Amino acid sequence: MRFRIKGSLPALCLLWVNVPAAPASAPEAATFPAFTSSQAMNGSKVYTESCQSCHGSVLEGLAGPPLAGPQFVGKWVGGTFTLRDFHQAVKTQMPLGAAGSLSDEQNINVVAYILSRNGYVAGNDPLTESNMARVLERPIGAQPEPTVGRRYQGPIPALPESVGKALTDRPDDMEIAHPSDSDWLMYNRTLDGQRYSALKQITNKNAGKLAATCLFQLGEVGWFQANPIVYDGVMYITSPYNTYAIDAKTCEKIWTRLYPENSEGMTSPVRVTRGTTIYKGKLYRSTPNGHFLALDAKTGEMIWDVLLADVYHGYWLSAAPIAYEGKVIIGEAGADWGANAHIFALDAETGAVIWKFNVIPTGNEPGANTWKRGSEHGGGASWSTYTLNVKEGHLYVSVGNPAPSFNGALRPGDNLFTDSVVVLDFRTGKLQWYAQQVAHDVHDWDTAAAPVVYAENGRDYMAVANKAGWLYIYDRTTRKLLARSQVTTQDNMDAPISTEGTHHCPGSQGGVEWNGAAYSPPIGMLFVNSVDWCGTSTLLENRYVEGSMYYNGSYKLDPRSEAKGWTKAFNAADGKPVWTRKSPTPMVSALTPTAGGVLFTGDLNGYFLALDSKTGDELFRFNTGGGIAGAAATYLVDGKQYVAITSGNHSRTIWNDTGAMTVVVFALNE
Repeated sequence: MRFRIKGSLPALCLLWVNVPAAPASAPEAATFPAFTSSQAMNGSKVYTESCQSCHGSVLEGLAGPPLAGPQFVGKWVGGTFTLRDFHQAVKTQMPLGAAGSLSDEQNINVVAYILSRNGYVAGNDPLTESNMARVLERPIGAQPEPTVGRRYQGPIPALPESVGKALTDRPDDMEIAHPSDSDWLMYNRTLDGQRYSALKQITNKNAGKLAATCLFQLGEVGWFQANPIVYDGVMYITSPYNTYAIDAKTCEKIWTRLYPENSEGMTSPVRVTRGTTIYKGKLYRSTPNGHFLALDAKTGEMIWDVLLADVYHGYWLSAAPIAYEGKVIIGEAGADWGANAHIFALDAETGAVIWKFNVIPTGNEPGANTWKRGSEHGGGASWSTYTLNVKEGHLYVSVGNPAPSFNGALRPGDNLFTDSVVVLDFRTGKLQWYAQQVAHDVHDWDTAAAPVVYAENGRDYMAVANKAGWLYIYDRTTRKLLARSQVTTQDNMDAPISTEGTHHCPGSQGGVEWNGAAYSPPIGMLFVNSVDWCGTSTLLENRYVEGSMYYNGSYKLDPRSEAKGWTKAFNAADGKPVWTRKSPTPMVSALTPTAGGVLFTGDLNGYFLALDSKTGDELFRFNTGGGIAGAAATYLVDGKQYVAITSGNHSRTIWNDTGAMTVVVFALNE
């Protein structure tokens, strides 16, 4: 990440980035930049080696935003930013996760190459740090001001222009609250977030006989962190802009929906979706350009389209929604851009906003007094999905880090409700209670993954894991912390972040990312995957610029060869360790426990894994060909149990995994 997705995303994605403070002197008169053809040629080589996998071979944008064309022009040409702003952003923060790994000459050459690809002409004078204090004008011969990428001028959230009607009204509230064991209706399967399946055809005795039965290739490359959902034999999968319906048994495509149908409009620098949910005949999902959609589950046709998040202000959407009792819940990301997030409840039929919760409180709202200053760009983000206890009527929402990430001096106080679980009244959005895991965070240790709620021996619990490397267990009645269990390496955690750099474990990509704890009721155990990766964080002098990243610092991870991961099991009542399994890769995939005593997961080397829930012993592995960063769903079709995993998360930067987006389906080989 940074560009993250939270929990975290890949690095080496150049912009949008936090822009360092402007020079004291006023910019020179607007003129075209000086650079030579040799600088651009050398910059092309650096770009190919360090940037292409994120921004595309022709700067068109892949995981990262485009660096050529209307979006680049709209951000960096003819406005308030100078070429020095652009160069300093590249020099001080890129490659993300390895800032400073490029030489001064390489950074200047990359800037020259990007200029050449945007219509600027090389000359005899080289580009140097001394001749950058100028505002870029549009290059000679450029087309008139583009309509592509222009900012929407209406209110956000915006009401849908039209509202259609779904062909069916299933699954209904009863099915959502008490789903059939045959189905997987939302990211974490059930509203309580447990991810547990009562299916038991596949057991710890026969899991070694699993075999791949079919696969579906999406034909896309990028971040793939979604969980397949399955209803009535149909599987639904999302990529950043596409939605697919396939036969859950044969992997045959039923329909595909691309959104948007054209490329107009600004998009988020973090192009990821964690998935969809199904409710009353409709699929609900977000898009990287800030829209929230309802599609007909039978046909893929648009029911309604709401512009919910303002990308120009740094907001975007990545979370997988949940829907129940006529409402669909979704929250904004964008904390790393200094965007103060909100949690929305929308009318499931019309897309109208029913209530909104401010993640960063203002005025007389509870928690506002925990910001002595800095709350106007305080951050907080919703990264993954949500948990609902139907009996209580309580919605459990995890909230990410404050902004700026590393400079706590700009925001004294505990900074609520960042790095917290907030518990809201599902019907009204009113705060019921909260639990903050990290007060005044300066390490980017989000609470990113959804909590899980459960009961043990008549006692009600809530468990949540965070990027600081802890699993927290709370009593839902007394709201007290009962246990805190370590899930990864921790070192130098209390040291302040300095201008010289502070090494700490976990690093900013460590701990538990966007997939949290899973719970198995029959054996009373919690399971957690985690990342073991240290790094160095450094304070920098930056200023807030709307729509750009807002860190006030940088981070550099330890060499990728030192990164590893863990899968750990704990007693769900007291947090005591039961077993531990070390992984050669960071573990960011979700865990799926079943009544058959099997625990499904995957690693970034591309291995789909079946483990024994009670011991952690490996029962089965299969190389899917691409990094696994999403989750596995298990379901029944025609009375037979299947398991589907999303493979091919493409991040050749932070996570260093590759592959094309693919869904692989497994069953017992009989």
